[in-house]
Amino acid sequence: MEIKLFHTNDVHSHLYNYLKIMSFLKNKKRQHGDNMVYVDLGDHVDRSHPYTEATLGKGNVELLNEAGCEVATIGNNEGITLQKEDLETLYDDADFDVICANLREVGSTDPFFRPYVIKEIQGIKFGFIAATVEFTPFYKALGWEVSEAFDWVLDAIREINTEVDCMVMMSHLGRYDDESLAMMFPEIDVILSSHTHHHLPEGEWVGDTLLAAAGRFGDFTGEVTLNFEGPVLTRKSAKLYETDLLSSVDDNYYDIGREKLRRVVEEEAKPIPRRLYSASEFVTRLAAMVQEFTQSDAGLVHTGLVVKSFEGGELTDYDLHKVLPHAINAVQIELSGRELKEVFNQAAKHEFKDEIIRGLGFRGDIFGCFVPHGISYIQSEREYYVGGRLVEDRGTYTLGTLDMYTFGRIFPQFRYSKKTYMMPEFLRDIYKKYNGKI
Repeated sequence: MEIKLFHTNDVHSHLYNYLKIMSFLKNKKRQHGDNMVYVDLGDHVDRSHPYTEATLGKGNVELLNEAGCEVATIGNNEGITLQKEDLETLYDDADFDVICANLREVGSTDPFFRPYVIKEIQGIKFGFIAATVEFTPFYKALGWEVSEAFDWVLDAIREINTEVDCMVMMSHLGRYDDESLAMMFPEIDVILSSHTHHHLPEGEWVGDTLLAAAGRFGDFTGEVTLNFEGPVLTRKSAKLYETDLLSSVDDNYYDIGREKLRRVVEEEAKPIPRRLYSASEFVTRLAAMVQEFTQSDAGLVHTGLVVKSFEGGELTDYDLHKVLPHAINAVQIELSGRELKEVFNQAAKHEFKDEIIRGLGFRGDIFGCFVPHGISYIQSEREYYVGGRLVEDRGTYTLGTLDMYTFGRIFPQFRYSKKTYMMPEFLRDIYKKYNGKI
């Protein structure tokens, strides 16, 4: 007997692609009937799309329903870009099972979602287990705990290992962890891999475990073919279908989102230019707002945050979303005076101004230049001042800035500093909080 397992991951609200995938999956369902199952591995939701923003992800759940999804898990975009109560109710109308072994409320020992689900397909018992990436400080700021994924997966394996014929891991942990999972838990027959946006055209083998991944943005749909003799799995293979080669469909979800985001934020807003290599009034004010919002001594942002210019006048939620579509939160970082000066010296070099940035919550393209607020510099004296006072090397200061700077290589000084992430407000929420009055 042959069972088809179709999978998507990291769609990130690229709904035009997903509508094509939906049509494709409906055709496959007509072809294979009950000999197929479709699952999604998370990060389907991305608030950079106005429809997702307007519906807080519930519109994405409706699309998953329509596509015939049977099991889904969450990615970091579902987990940390929605307020806690919004994630708690996100799947209220889902026609599919939602599983995740390692998400729980702070103080609880029980997973919020079921850690696994067992489904019988044509007499074959499939055990689906899921886990999501451990962005621990962000989840904790929202009242969640996400940690110890491997321990929770092990518990789930022990519970269902003797009850199922085929074990499928739905992982939003990333390729490296998935390879480790395959080595540590040979009981897993198939690992559906995501988060790191990799794609595996014919899958990848780690021992006897098959890894399959479908890239990002709905560029591919994954298919795993499983052959059984009775209840025994005898053969497995993976392939990808390229979405660009699928039939075109109509997509009006962008317009629906724009209509839903028509609330006026500011009646007579000033123009917002998109300038990458000089500080506009808007970006300077945004740095001031981040400083104020985080209650810090100084603020720091960058010009590339402005994705689309605004001509001025009536500013709606949709207009502001176009200007600042990012899934970026503010953070307060505690630094010594020496570290603070190092950060601003490094920022003044604008080493990243021409770089194209991917991920990190950033939904623009070119990084642009850094724009500080609340700190001044007398070049002839090589002296920095905060609040009119000289910055002392051994003093302690706070910097209000963006969480994306705490990932990777931009400011090494941030790696071991005390950080307080300000959740769940995005930059556009911070702007609305002050209504542009800073």
